[in-house]
Amino acid sequence: MAHGKDPSRQSEREKSDETQRDSDSASEHQADFDRDAERVEADRAKLQSRSDSDASRDLGRADVARSGAKRQAEGDERLRLERQTSDQAIKGERLRTDAATEKGRSHHHSSARSSAELLSQEQKSHQKTRATLTTREEFLAIVSHDLRNPLNNISLAAQNLLEDPKDIKELAASISRSAGEMLRLIEDLLDIERIAAGKLTLHIEQHDVSEIIKQSVEQLHGAAVSKGITLEAEPQDVSGYVVCDRSRVMQVLSNLIGNAIKFTPAKGKICVSCQRTGPEGKKVQISISDTGEGIAPEKIKTIFERFSQLHKQDRRGIGLGLYIAKMMIEEHPGRIWVESKLGEGSTFHFTLPLRSGAIREAKPQ
Repeated sequence: MAHGKDPSRQSEREKSDETQRDSDSASEHQADFDRDAERVEADRAKLQSRSDSDASRDLGRADVARSGAKRQAEGDERLRLERQTSDQAIKGERLRTDAATEKGRSHHHSSARSSAELLSQEQKSHQKTRATLTTREEFLAIVSHDLRNPLNNISLAAQNLLEDPKDIKELAASISRSAGEMLRLIEDLLDIERIAAGKLTLHIEQHDVSEIIKQSVEQLHGAAVSKGITLEAEPQDVSGYVVCDRSRVMQVLSNLIGNAIKFTPAKGKICVSCQRTGPEGKKVQISISDTGEGIAPEKIKTIFERFSQLHKQDRRGIGLGLYIAKMMIEEHPGRIWVESKLGEGSTFHFTLPLRSGAIREAKPQ
């Protein structure tokens, strides 16, 4: 009866099995698809995780790099600041050392200069002392000589008067001249002491300058003629009076004219003149010119100093006359100077005030 089953039922069973198979196949296929999707998702997750990890790692590396660069930069900046501070300290120390060295060098140079200056001063002082002693010795020798000569003349004239009083007038004149020379020398020495002590006295009055010049020329005219020298006073263009100590101005003129006679050869000429000078002509300038031998330029600088001599071996005077003349003229107040050329002659000038307001008070004796 087995072979006698219903064909429709068999067909349904076959359809059912086929459906079941299709369903199972679809399930398997869906399962495979799901598994593939899960695998893809898992792979995607792994890839994302790996990418995130790589990004995180790269970010970390960048942060580390930035942090290292920052630390490096900060380290470099600290090193730069430390070097700058160190350089400044070294520079400051170098400056202090240089300053100390320069100070020591300056002190050494200053000490050396001071020692050199002290040595120079000592040498100058020694030379001045030697010069002073030499000058004093020469001065004493000249004074002794100048005093001895007129004394010898006086003694000789007196002896002649005692033995043979025939030429009484001539002998008396010789005695008078010699006594006058001694008196002038003594007066010069006294004037030097007065000047040194600040006790030089001036008797200031108004005087006719033309009369002073005329009298001075007349007093020394004989001495000039005896040497064959022409001595004259030029016509004066000064009208009015000078305010001065007449005797002192006469002394100055006598000294200057006497020196001109002394240093002017025979047939020479000496001229005394005066003119107004200074602002508004309030001073008078008196000039004594000669045709003598002249004065060397180096001597002009010292000619008005005490004991100054034109020639080392010159014994015609003790070198006080010009110094005294300078002190007296400056006391008025006035100025004295000289212009000279060797071989042509010299001109001495001095000024005196023409109004009393320019006169200083005379110092008490």
